[in-house]
Order: sequence, then C-alpha cells, then structure tokens
Amino acid sequence: MRISVLIIIFIASLTRLHAFLPETDLLTIYPAVAKAGTSVDVGLTGRDLEEIRDLYFTDPRIKAEPLTYPADDYHPKPRPIANRFKVTVPADVEPGVYEVRSLGYFGLSTARPFLVISKEGNEILEEGKHSSKETAMPLELETGITGTMNNKGIDWYKFSIKKGKRILIQLWAERLDSNADGMISVYDAAGRELENNRRHFGKDPLVDFTAPADGEYFIAVSDEIYRGNTQYFYRLRASVDPQIDYIFPPAGAAGKKSRFTIYGRNLPGASFGENIKLKDKTLGSLEAEIQVPASIGIAPEFHSGIPRQALIPSFSYRQGKSNLARIGFATAPIVIENPKIDKQQITLPCEIAGRFDHPGDSDTFRFTAKKDDSYWAEAISDRIGSSTDTYIVIHTISKDDKGVETLTKVVENDDPKSFYSPSQFNDLNVDSLDSICEFKAPADGEYQISIVNQSAGGSPAHLYRLAIRKAQHDFQLIAGHERTKIINNDAYPAAPLLRRNGSVAYRVVALRNDGFEGAITITASGLPAGVSARPLVLSGKSREGFLTLKASADAPAWTGAIKITGSATINGKATSHPAHSASIIWGKRVFAGAHQVRSRLDKEIVLSVTDKEIAPAAIEPVENKTWQVELNQKLEIPIKVTDTAFRKGNLDIEVHGFPGMLRSPPKISIPEKKTDGKLVINFKPSGNFKIEPGTYQFVLQGIGNAKYHYNPGAAKKAEAESKRMAQLSKKFSTEAATLKSQIGTVKKELDLAKKAATSAADDAARKSLTKKVTDTQTKLNEVTKNSKAADGKVKKAEQLKVAAEKAFKAAETKAKEKSLPFAAFSFPISVEVKAVPKPEKKK
Repeated sequence: MRISVLIIIFIASLTRLHAFLPETDLLTIYPAVAKAGTSVDVGLTGRDLEEIRDLYFTDPRIKAEPLTYPADDYHPKPRPIANRFKVTVPADVEPGVYEVRSLGYFGLSTARPFLVISKEGNEILEEGKHSSKETAMPLELETGITGTMNNKGIDWYKFSIKKGKRILIQLWAERLDSNADGMISVYDAAGRELENNRRHFGKDPLVDFTAPADGEYFIAVSDEIYRGNTQYFYRLRASVDPQIDYIFPPAGAAGKKSRFTIYGRNLPGASFGENIKLKDKTLGSLEAEIQVPASIGIAPEFHSGIPRQALIPSFSYRQGKSNLARIGFATAPIVIENPKIDKQQITLPCEIAGRFDHPGDSDTFRFTAKKDDSYWAEAISDRIGSSTDTYIVIHTISKDDKGVETLTKVVENDDPKSFYSPSQFNDLNVDSLDSICEFKAPADGEYQISIVNQSAGGSPAHLYRLAIRKAQHDFQLIAGHERTKIINNDAYPAAPLLRRNGSVAYRVVALRNDGFEGAITITASGLPAGVSARPLVLSGKSREGFLTLKASADAPAWTGAIKITGSATINGKATSHPAHSASIIWGKRVFAGAHQVRSRLDKEIVLSVTDKEIAPAAIEPVENKTWQVELNQKLEIPIKVTDTAFRKGNLDIEVHGFPGMLRSPPKISIPEKKTDGKLVINFKPSGNFKIEPGTYQFVLQGIGNAKYHYNPGAAKKAEAESKRMAQLSKKFSTEAATLKSQIGTVKKELDLAKKAATSAADDAARKSLTKKVTDTQTKLNEVTKNSKAADGKVKKAEQLKVAAEKAFKAAETKAKEKSLPFAAFSFPISVEVKAVPKPEKKK
C-alpha cells in the first residue's frame, strides 16, 4: 500500500511539473472529415480551450463559424456553444489533408489534420449502438464512416458484396492524429474470421478482401489493446478504388522522363505476370513514363510520418483515383539492383535502387576507387516508409597468389551519429534508422559495400535507395516548439504564445548533408509589430540551437504564420532554405526513451501574441556582445533580470542549447526581488562538455514561479452574468406574483358576476350578466395560463441563476492567484572560444 501511495504522489508531482503557464493544445476535432461543397458541425476537445472564437485552417477558403443557442426570454442575443463550430468547405477545395488550429484567449492552438474528401464522395457519422455483430451498423461501399472507439469495445459494421469482388477496407486513425492503434477483422455471417490486419500504413490497418461468396459480411473495428475514448477516433472506408503500394525505382533523375513500375491493388489495366505478393495478396503492376520535375523539393502535401520521412525530397504521383504515392529525386545516376547477381559490379557515383526481398536480406555491390577518393554512402529506406533498419559496411578486397579474397573493413554505420541525441530535452525525433557514413579510399583498388536490413521483415515492398556519391553539401531545417520541461521524461506539445515582455524559443535543428560544416544563419521574418528576434548562427558542426522571439511591453495582440529561414554559403554560393515546422503530436510521460514520442511536420510555423497577459520576467546578459574565453578557462557572464511584479521565489537560470554541452549545464539562482547575478561557465573539455576552439551560440533559460490569474476577465463576465440572471429571476418572480394577484382579483370579479347573474331581475339583465361571467372566465383562464407560464419562467430563471452562480464561482476559483512555473529565454549569446596559446620556444 505504501508503494502505491508513493507512486501516486510521484505521478501527481509529475503532473504539477507539466503545469506551466497556459498554452492551448487542441486534442481532437470531431469529425475531422468534411466533403467539399458541404458544411459539417464539429466539436473540439483540448487543454486550455479558453474562449475559442474561430478555427484557423491552412487553406483560408475553409471557413468556420461558431454554433449558437438562439436568443430567448433569458438571453437577448444568440450565445456561442462552447467549442462547437460549423465548418464550410467550398466545392473548389481539392481533396486532401489540411491542418486546423483553434483560435481563442490564448491565441492559436496546436494543429490537427482535417481531411477533405471529393465533392463526389459520401461521408457519414457512426450512429446508434453497434457494439456487437447482431447490432452492426450498415456500411455502403465507397462511403466513409467516422467513429470513436469505446474503452474495451468493438465497433461492428456490415456490408453486402458479390462473390469475387475485391475491396480494400482501411482505417484512418494515426494518419489523422488519433491515439488509436487500429485493428480490422472481417467475418462471414457464421462468425468465422476471414481476414484481419493492423499496422499497414504505419499503425493504420488495411484489409484486402475478396468475397468467397455472395452474401453479407461483417467488419470489427477496435484498438489493438481495446482502448478507447474521444481521442480514439477513426475513419473507416471500404472501396474498390485503386491503391498504390509502392513505385519502383523509388527515385528518378530530376528533369527527366523516366520509366517506373507501379505496384498496387485494383489498378486499372494492371498486369499480374510478375506474381508479386504482399502477405499473400497479389499485387498488379503498371509501367508508366513519368516526368520527374526539374525543381527538387519536398512534396507539399501533408505527411503523417516522422519529420525525416516528410523531408525526403520527392514529388507526389497518383494513378486515377488512387492514393498519393511519393517518388524521390535521385542524388546520383540510378543503378537497378539485380537480385540474380551475388556481388553486382557498379561504377561510382551511383544510386542503387533495391529491395530487401526476405527477412535478413542483404545485398553486396563491388566497385573500384582511387586512393583518397572520398564518397558518402547513404541508405534511404526507413525515410521512404519501408519497415527497415539498415546497416552498411564497406570493405577493401585483396587477393593472394591463389586468388583467395580477403576482406578488410574500412568503415561501417548503423545509425546516423545524431541518432542517440545528446540533448536529453529534445523530443522532436528528427532522426531515422537509415545509415550514412563517409568513405575515403585508403589505396587504389577494389572495394565492396554491403547493405543489410536488421529488421525482421522483408518483401518486394521493402525498398531501399543506396547512394554512393561525392559530397553534396546542403542542409535542411526543422523548427519546433514544445512545452518547456524540467525533467527528462516530460514531453508535451505546445503552441508558441508570447505574453507582453515575454519570450518564446523555437528549437532549430539543422540536418547537414554529407558532412557540411559551414555556418548557417537562422532568421525570423513576417514578425508582427512589437515582436523582435536576433539571428541564431549554427557554426561548424553545430546541429541545433534556439531562436528566441521577444514581445515588447506594448505588443498588440496578433496571430498568424511566420517564417524561419536558414542561410549559408555552400561551395562559394549563397544558399537559403526555409525551416519546416515540427511538433509533438501527443504529450506523454516517457520512461524508456524519447522515441516513444510521436512527432511530425506541421504545414506552417505559427505565433500568437496576447495583450491580455504580461510575462513574469525577462532575462539577458548585461552586455550584448561576443564573449571571449580561452579553452580550459572560465567565463563570467553578468545577467540582468527584468521583473514585472509577478515573479515569485527564485529564478533558476541555466545555459541552454550550448553545442557539445551534454548535461548538467551551469546554473545560477536569482532570488525574488534581486535582479542581477553572474553565470560562470567552465570551458574545460570533459565527458559532459565536448568543446573545442570556435564560435558558438546558446541561450539562457530561466525557470521560475509566477503569481498567475487565469483569465480574470472570464470571472468578471461570469459575475456580470450571474448578477443579470439574479435580476432576471427577481423580475420574473415579481411578474409571477403580479399575475397570481391578478388571478385573485379576477376570481373575485367572477364570483360577483356569477352571483349577479343568478339574482338578475329579468332575462335581459341575466343575459348581460351571463356574458360578463363568460368574459370574466375567459380572462381568468388567460391570466391563469400566463401565471403558469410565468411560474415556468421563474423556475427556469432560478435554474439559470443557480447555474450562473456556479459558473461564476468556478471562474472565480479558476482566476484566483496560483503559483505556476514559467520559462524565460534570452536572445542567442555568442561565445568565441580561443585555443590555448602555444608556449614560446626558448631562444
């Protein structure tokens, strides 16, 4: 019991550590699908969805308007329904995945995918109870159904099909940022399982089903381990549309028309002569001449995979109504692997297009090289979606007098050097399982390179590209923003929000091609008024750093997209590339490595500025200059803190993002009400600090606690509404009392009229008095009716009054001062580390 209590306390403490100043995290939008030319009502869930007033789509043609309650006796104007919107997609919006963010009190939220289907398509929502085969919901072919998995539950669907018809049943879950690891099973009417699948498109399943007989069949949809809640949503569709599984070769020469073979299912006019099978399902093939674009870049469409997969230079290709497939740009002349040759001869440079045909498969190629020839060998397999983990090794080949060969290893590589990131606080997962290494020939002679798939799988679809080329120096940039963390296993997404006098830091990661070591200058553009940034320079081998944006004391509110760009000189030519936004998809506690955290590219880099809140503190060095220090010496940097009366307790400031500083960065703690201090950095190389002469940049990160009031304006609005409802309740009560009094008065009038009619002296008088009785009774009925309605209004008003009081108390409690952690960042700080002077020679 004591152990359980300790675990609960520990988890609770972790939760508190996560609770930094609020930033909106959009968890779900449901449904996340709409048909072009239609409107759909959607609902949002998330963290800090405060006063959400609009939705922001990457295609501005897609619009949203809040759903509202109509005006009534209690509310003179229509009221927005919290987190509910009507989304309208014009008919001319192309089918595909777009991104959506909410817009509210805390600016723009994190992004979620939103799928737009063709205006000719059909889309419905799951309805009714269908948690058993007997209550299965009907599913029409070519119709998409959006649903949500229940905890420990299975969703059942049924469809009818003719014998021999081949349909493809697939689930969109992970590809739409769902938490579900989906699973599909197909049953016949007798309850026999005929097919099942999981993890075909990443974690999303695909069932390739051919009906063995005419009849009704059933689909069971669930999570792999039967989890479920609103975050386990999905889209299910059964269709005869074509599906491209892969294209070979997986890359082509830029600017040239090349011949490719398209492999897939339900491809019109496909040949089955090659007898290619994936998991016992036969694929058809089509030969196609495809024009490869001359301009090399990454495909613009949304990619749900890890960042490095989305960043492979490629273009998209579709066969009719098929899915989009990507074809890469070859980095050298293409050579097709010949599986019939054991040690295929190649000429460098080249890019080999090959397959791992079976588990444990490896391919070997031989080439000649001159002494000191330098090449880069790069495997591209995991990054093009193959379930592989490559290993490459290069040997020299020598022969004795009898022709017996001896292999001597020259170089080998399993993962990129950066795969095991030295940064404990980087959760963007910007690496891959692909191998890459530099090869320098030690002598004239013959060499061989082998590529091995260390994963268990193998099939015709396990493709690889193996490039052996001269260095092609270049770089790509990723810019990400995540919630500040102070423990290693804390990984949460965050949308960048600048408070007045505040700062945000974007982690910028440079993916350097083929050993490029030139300086890359990172700048931000498109910034709103009141926001500034200073350049970040990634020099030499520096792979990542932080670009800080700061808001002035009078920065106006703003939301929108900004640009982060990297510039460098490569082979004497000025080169610039935009940074691509990357984000963590779902926050979680990570207890076994950052690679449990899912991340992907966003379509835009966004920023929000709020004029409703002020940051607790700002930090900077006293001087803005390039600091100088000699290797093995200490550097003292005076620091100033600008407080805004909201800081509480110590502000812990540390070196953040210094290249080569692996852990335990230098820190300084500045007490409350004190505004200065000195940070000391020891530039003595060690196991924790890989430092050598050069110029570097880093930022200061300050972590402290703030006196924080959560949206106090909401409490004031709730108070005003509570008072309004109290006054309205009082007004309705007064009106009801007046009507009750009128009932008494009219009753007396009625009694008098009845008595007078009874005692009337003649028929004329009796007739007149009888009419008066009738009229008075009608009046009494009307007053009684109005009184009952008034009582109902009083009851309703009282209920609304109580609800308003509760809402006010909740908002008031929420707005009460709390102590929350906050983070502050300095602009990048430059340090020039000088070599130790060599001792003068004695004369």
